[in-house]
Amino acid sequence: MPFDKKIQFGRDQIDVNSKPYLIAEIGLNHNNDLELAKRTIEAAHQSGANAVKFQSYHTNQFIDVENEEAKALVDIFSRYELSEESHKVLKSCADDLGIAFFSTPLNVEYVELLDELGVPGFKVASGDLNNFQLLDSLVKKNKPLIISTGASDRSSIKKTQSYLNELDFSAAAFLHCISIYPAPDENLSLATIPWLENELDAIVGFSDHTVGCDAAPMAIALGALIIEKHFTLDRGLEGPDHKLSATPAILTQLREKIDRACEMLGKARTNYIGDEVLGEKFGKRSLYERDGQLIALRPRLSHLPKDSEYINLSKKQ
Repeated sequence: MPFDKKIQFGRDQIDVNSKPYLIAEIGLNHNNDLELAKRTIEAAHQSGANAVKFQSYHTNQFIDVENEEAKALVDIFSRYELSEESHKVLKSCADDLGIAFFSTPLNVEYVELLDELGVPGFKVASGDLNNFQLLDSLVKKNKPLIISTGASDRSSIKKTQSYLNELDFSAAAFLHCISIYPAPDENLSLATIPWLENELDAIVGFSDHTVGCDAAPMAIALGALIIEKHFTLDRGLEGPDHKLSATPAILTQLREKIDRACEMLGKARTNYIGDEVLGEKFGKRSLYERDGQLIALRPRLSHLPKDSEYINLSKKQ
């Protein structure tokens, strides 16, 4: 079963006729500071993002806190765990600015809480691509899913496709993603984007973990309709993701570049376009008669045969 080719995400529609949908992934870059988080949302809005995205979780419900090997993860995530009240404050801030607010729920309980907040859809982290318990609870909310595919082989991606098809759920988009932070150029594999689009028959995008904004326009040219980019006010802030994140200046530049790439991509043409009419007349040829012989000359004139008719006319001579 094909996935939807048009997804309504809050006030925005995502499809081939829309500008690229740009998600500012604030993630953990709020540093558990509500004022910093609100300023970051405002900066994302001013930089041209369509949406801001956070991460929503209770640490002890998605990490085994008793596992010594997971201690570093527990320390990081517990430090940046947003309260339920903080979610309400940040959702209200985004609503006031007119930018979509949503999040990546990392445990089932937060699916319910985010749904109650009225988010337009959900993000599924790469690590949860095959977390069918979480996917099942998300599908029941009947809201769009944006699913990252980092650190996954093709069979894992196809398993999720099959599972969603079994549930008759079609409002899903898939993001090509390389789960390296930051991701080097030689590992990007952007050629995967057309495969995702063709194999899944779905809206596709790119979760961009590179530094800078050169990769995203290429992703647009390959068929991406959604770009997700980590975002921070200051790369010098303490925290795990600030150093690889886009600043407001970079996100503004990214917005301009992906919109321009989208404009350049356009639609496959079936005829000459606009001012090409001059190329049709002065760049192409008609068949003229000179000394009883046919010769192809510029300009092309409507009352003369086209150069493409040479074979048929020459046979008659």
